[in-house]
Amino acid sequence: MGNKEAKKMIICATCGAEFDASLVRCPYCGGGYAPAEEDEYMDRLDDNRKELDSHKADGDKSLKKQLSKSIGLVILIIAAIILLVAGSFCLARRSESHKAEQQKQEFLSNQGIVTD
Repeated sequence: MGNKEAKKMIICATCGAEFDASLVRCPYCGGGYAPAEEDEYMDRLDDNRKELDSHKADGDKSLKKQLSKSIGLVILIIAAIILLVAGSFCLARRSESHKAEQQKQEFLSNQGIVTD
């Protein structure tokens, strides 16, 4: 036999046939072999856990990206509001200044003072 390990053989509890213990089911009758079924089940659970972890990581990246976009949008909206308020304030002051200049010119005109 050399380097090869001897395969563990078992007897099927259903049909009595001998088969390799690494098989999940008896190749003759399809009866299940509990230890191999459990190993296969645990392997599938581990694969599912790894896949879920991968999806969680993808979800976290997507959430961070979306949050970053939302924060950028909020900052942009706040900046736009600040600019609108500042612009309105400047226009109001300019209007007041223009009105004051008109009142001054009207007063001087009423006083008979001519200005350029």
